[in-house]
Amino acid sequence: MGDAVDRQIVEESAFAAQQRRVLATAHGATDVTQAANLLGGAGGMTVSGLYNPAMCRPTLGRTSAWGGLALAAAVLATAPSDVAAQVFISTSPRPDITIGPLFVGATAPAELTAPVNVTVTWNLVQRRGGQPYVRTLALLWPSEIAAPTAPGSADPVLVNYVESRGFSSTGSGRLLLRARNQSQLGLLAPGENLTVTASYVSFVRRDAPPQAGSGSLVWIPPTPHLGDSRWVLTLPFPVRGMIAPKPATWLEDVFWGRRNALALSWGDVGSIAFYPLYHEHRDRILHLAREYSRLLVNFPDAGHLRIEGIEPVAAVRGGSRLRAGTETVSLPLNTVDAAPQTLKVQYAYYRGIFAWRPVLISLGLLVLGNLTGLLMVSGRLSTLVRTRLRVARGAPEDDDATTPMPDRLADIRPGESTYDDVVRCCGLPEEEHHRVASGSRRTLVYRETRRQPERGLRVGWLTTVRHWDIERYEAEIELDGERVQDVVMHVRRARTSSPD
Repeated sequence: MGDAVDRQIVEESAFAAQQRRVLATAHGATDVTQAANLLGGAGGMTVSGLYNPAMCRPTLGRTSAWGGLALAAAVLATAPSDVAAQVFISTSPRPDITIGPLFVGATAPAELTAPVNVTVTWNLVQRRGGQPYVRTLALLWPSEIAAPTAPGSADPVLVNYVESRGFSSTGSGRLLLRARNQSQLGLLAPGENLTVTASYVSFVRRDAPPQAGSGSLVWIPPTPHLGDSRWVLTLPFPVRGMIAPKPATWLEDVFWGRRNALALSWGDVGSIAFYPLYHEHRDRILHLAREYSRLLVNFPDAGHLRIEGIEPVAAVRGGSRLRAGTETVSLPLNTVDAAPQTLKVQYAYYRGIFAWRPVLISLGLLVLGNLTGLLMVSGRLSTLVRTRLRVARGAPEDDDATTPMPDRLADIRPGESTYDDVVRCCGLPEEEHHRVASGSRRTLVYRETRRQPERGLRVGWLTTVRHWDIERYEAEIELDGERVQDVVMHVRRARTSSPD
């Protein structure tokens, strides 16, 4: 037994020496001192940090150093619409601690570009008889933290660690850390602000495409509340790029407006760009304890909210019992099955007292359809009135009071009447035909249509029309020079229901 312990201590000493050499070479003596202070265990216990070779390369049958740094890898998302995909990782294989309870909440803003306020509430469940947990936790979040919530700069050792893993830092700072006792659970009280703060760094993977996204690593210092069942720790921070527009056609965008998609997950590694961090420590994953854990999405402006879809069906939607005017969608986490669990919500906010866009567009289409129908009906109605009804005061008169063509043609005498006489009686001709071979001979063509209604029932000024008698006249007047030689007239008669 003593030999085994001695070999482990010697092995750990070799690892620590190698770690110090790497830090001294890469970051200077100041970083080495900071790393030693950060990673040192309580009571002189040696605790391997994130630069521990057991963490920096895959484990090949090597016994881990006693102590260890628990790594909480939270929310690795494949797309900006994925809010969270979380796994917890310990520095030692087959860890004897679990996470519970766990509440991951997100507040969905109305603007697509606004940061999402995320709150992670958790604690540790230790094995009976285990020592109190006095180690540092690390939280890996696969989105960019928008801004610090506490004053101060991030630990430079954290930034150096991220950059040594093939990532480039895009921002860093401090995050506020709170603790809530069991009497404050279920209330709006934010909890007790701890004197210690968490360091974070946001990063992107080098040589990765832009769509791979960014991530953030948070170091949470040890506190007496970790592992104490009477307390839970809360880490709030704003995250950018967690909401994505729902794919839609231009017609759907015009009718419904822009719609957003938000997904809150647990147990999914997420983006392949961050997969090496999981793959290297996959044998150190911390599972959820059999305690009450949930995913929650809050919508603060419930009066102007439209939720179009929720997945899975086991998710529960309802008004918040703590915040007035807030809608909450929650999903209980299955703490037995380690499969990924996702809560997806498709939603949109609207302005005004109601969602005016679909209503106004529907009203516009309704009015347009009614106007089109009215035009069609009015055209048919006017035709019906004109063909079947006559309005006349007193005795009905003939519609066409002009002199019929046969009566006018009776005044034209062949051999005597001239062209001027024809024009004086009948007016200018509609057609005039000239025969080149016949010299000065020509033909004048006149046409005329007479419509006579056959009246039926009469009530006051209103008289019905049974049918229309149509007579079409066509007269051909042949002239030789200026004299009329012959007059030919054609008459066609018909009976129709319309005068047209």
